[in-house]
Amino acid sequence: MNKKNQKGLLMFCLIALFSVSPSFAQSQGTPTGQKTQQAPPPTTNSTPSSIPAEAAAETPAQVTDKESTFTYGAEMDFNSRYVWRGLLLDDGPVGQPSAWISAFGFTFTAWSNVAMTSASGGAFEPFPPPPLPPQSNAAMTSAAGGAGLNSGGLILTYDRDWKKLKIEAAIDAYMGRMSSDIDNRNTMEGSLKLSYPAGPLRIFTTHAFDLLAYRGAYFGEAGLEYERQVTKNTEFRISGSSGWASAKFNDVYIGVNKSAFNLAGVEGSLTYYLGKHLYFRPHIEFSSITDRLLREQLAPANIVNFGLAFGFSK
Repeated sequence: MNKKNQKGLLMFCLIALFSVSPSFAQSQGTPTGQKTQQAPPPTTNSTPSSIPAEAAAETPAQVTDKESTFTYGAEMDFNSRYVWRGLLLDDGPVGQPSAWISAFGFTFTAWSNVAMTSASGGAFEPFPPPPLPPQSNAAMTSAAGGAGLNSGGLILTYDRDWKKLKIEAAIDAYMGRMSSDIDNRNTMEGSLKLSYPAGPLRIFTTHAFDLLAYRGAYFGEAGLEYERQVTKNTEFRISGSSGWASAKFNDVYIGVNKSAFNLAGVEGSLTYYLGKHLYFRPHIEFSSITDRLLREQLAPANIVNFGLAFGFSK
């Protein structure tokens, strides 16, 4: 090939190279919107609600299937005393058997209280207050005194998560022995509990209202709780809280017609699972009445209660 032809070939290659360079540069620049959706950057806020990607990927059918899962369980909780909202209602050992079923976010619980000795007597005259679900470790018993079955009740709870906020609404209906001091001991209570994570802790507040026999009786509570998986089969939980009540509540249960910050308390438990369904849970709680006028009406004002629960869930 002569020099003239070589120069012509070189000139043609240069022209071709410059003509395709802009389109080549464009293809290597910012990807199109469709490609960005297929391969988004690995950021922690990849979903609008800042929930985990696995949860965001769940379809509505999958979420509904989780909520509709049918579960049930039963528990027997033995306690050294009967303590409720800082009040010593029974100074003898008691047992609280309970059973529950759950589906579609609802939990239905039936419970009863058994005084374990004939010496178990009421340290407090008014009727027994409404129970808490068995997971709460609260002692629920009767002030009527004597061994045997003293009281019982039914609880319907609905819980739902809204982003990080957990909402629990409940209706408690309970019955107990009649008392010469009170005409009607059968009543009902409505409650609302809200909780929200704050780092390793969880903030919670509960508000309970009597709906039947003692309308106007209100008790509120707020506190912090901490849970940790100690081993594969062991969970540790501790919580601290303070409670306040309306004048009607304190008048009915204590005999002091004033609203007040009633108490401060702390409780802890250690749950050990025996396989997938069985567990046992030792627990302890301490409560102290903080208001001076309420302390004068109550003895003791500082209470320690410990217990051991056995149960199964499926």
